[in-house]
Amino acid sequence: MKVPPGTGFLFAGSGLYWVLSGPLIGWFSVLNPTEVHLSQMGLTLILITGIASLVVGLWIIPTDLQELYKLFARNDGWIFTIPIALVVADIYLTLIGLSEGNWELNPFVASAVQIGPWAVVPFVASYIALSEGLALGMLSVGKWLFGAARSSRFMPFAITCGAASFGPLSNAVLLAFPPEDPVISFAGPVIGVVALSTGIYTHFRKFEFERLSTSLS
Repeated sequence: MKVPPGTGFLFAGSGLYWVLSGPLIGWFSVLNPTEVHLSQMGLTLILITGIASLVVGLWIIPTDLQELYKLFARNDGWIFTIPIALVVADIYLTLIGLSEGNWELNPFVASAVQIGPWAVVPFVASYIALSEGLALGMLSVGKWLFGAARSSRFMPFAITCGAASFGPLSNAVLLAFPPEDPVISFAGPVIGVVALSTGIYTHFRKFEFERLSTSLS
């Protein structure tokens, strides 16, 4: 049975996330027992699930690495690093925001920052694996929907990258403008999402057209 590209990254990333989240949930529930409370049995189940997902992901991840190597070898291979760049930007801007007193929606991320680098680094690795896994999955979805020979196959990838940019764009807007302005806080990231999605898809259309013209000449 052929495993779809991206599955290994998704399993490994989610497994690492849950392995790390188990102790963070316990730590967070001690600090905030009225908001979060989970029994030892629940924490153990989270840890077991995370370990199982991580093992499965690492077992099949060579397929994803081979696919990613092929994509990076393209003349425009840099564009497939956009999901990684968005993750790094999101985490970096989140750290800046937390240092300035902003509120983080994900309590696990906030807890990881308070614990220190040993918790933040695995979270970054987890998010990178999840983002690249989703990106590879969207490329497969595009081929299935539109065919391998059409530039439209990159549309799901472009839309996913645009949607993923909402987090770092929101953090950037929150740092640059007063949070009391709801129009800028919402409209700014939305415009950025549309612009990035359109830009990526336009790039692929242009690249595929140039490649086709070269092969016919």
